Amino acid sequence: MKNKKEKLNKHKSYRKIILLISIFLFCYILTLKIFHQLNLNITNEEFLRNIINSSNNYMNSNIEKETIATKVISFLANVDPKNPVTFLTNNYIKTLSIQQIDNDALEDINELSKKSKYINDPYSKVNIQDPLVYIYNTHQLENYHQDNTELYNITPNVMMTSYILREKLKDLGIQSIVEETNIKEILNINNWNYAASYKVTEMLINDVKIKYPSIKYFIDIHRDSVKKQITTAQINDLSYAKIMFLIGLENPSYQNNLNLATNLNNLLEKHYPGISRGIYKKEGPGVNGIYNQHLSSNVMLIEFGGVDNDIYEVYNSVVAVANVLANYIGANNE
Repeated sequence: MKNKKEKLNKHKSYRKIILLISIFLFCYILTLKIFHQLNLNITNEEFLRNIINSSNNYMNSNIEKETIATKVISFLANVDPKNPVTFLTNNYIKTLSIQQIDNDALEDINELSKKSKYINDPYSKVNIQDPLVYIYNTHQLENYHQDNTELYNITPNVMMTSYILREKLKDLGIQSIVEETNIKEILNINNWNYAASYKVTEMLINDVKIKYPSIKYFIDIHRDSVKKQITTAQINDLSYAKIMFLIGLENPSYQNNLNLATNLNNLLEKHYPGISRGIYKKEGPGVNGIYNQHLSSNVMLIEFGGVDNDIYEVYNSVVAVANVLANYIGANNE
């Protein structure tokens, strides 16, 4: 009789445990569904402003009054639905199913644009006097991983990297501009293929040299297509998208560009050991081989991470590159 009671009590305990687990799972799934149904979509430009301003405690000022829904979500998910940056450092979103978009294999620019979007300048146009740095993206739609941003319907790309770099350089006293011409539109108007993107940026560089004779440095920002273990570094508990410089050996004066890349690469490694993948030299069939570096000895092609890096890792690397660039430019333009 005693054994029967013990068995009965055990069965009751098991049923309680199963019931509690079932309730927990139900609540968890319900929370996820509610979370997905919230209107969390924001524009790339709004997201970018939040990312740039977060380092200045922007989120701690001008905060709107919290709603009950916001408080509940913040409590349950440990994130702030009004602040995209909180998703970048929280493991919660990583439980969601994310299908990675890799657009490197796409040769049709119109198909590529369905996966990644042109991003407008997130700030009002300001007339910058005597900029020193010109930042542009020959391949504007090269995207990063959507990890931590999928919920906001955001697909970070290299244009975000350019705008962040401009703002970080500005904070350090270096005036720069970002090229806003839509490369895809120029390709379509002229019926050019994707490989002609460098032809477009060559024209843009020549134009900007006339318009802004003060510009001395030209930075073409890309990202690589190799996997995350190759493009990621851990430095002082922060995750960085690794930096790589690319030099076109078919440029007759490539040695001058190589000298600049070597100096910057050495400075990066000095202050952020492990952040760089080094300098990659390219030539031969199937590659551009020049990358517009014949236009100036100060034209740089810099790859910030790869397709598997997220924008948080890229942001950390932009801060590092901005610090090194500002020091280098300051020392060489006195």
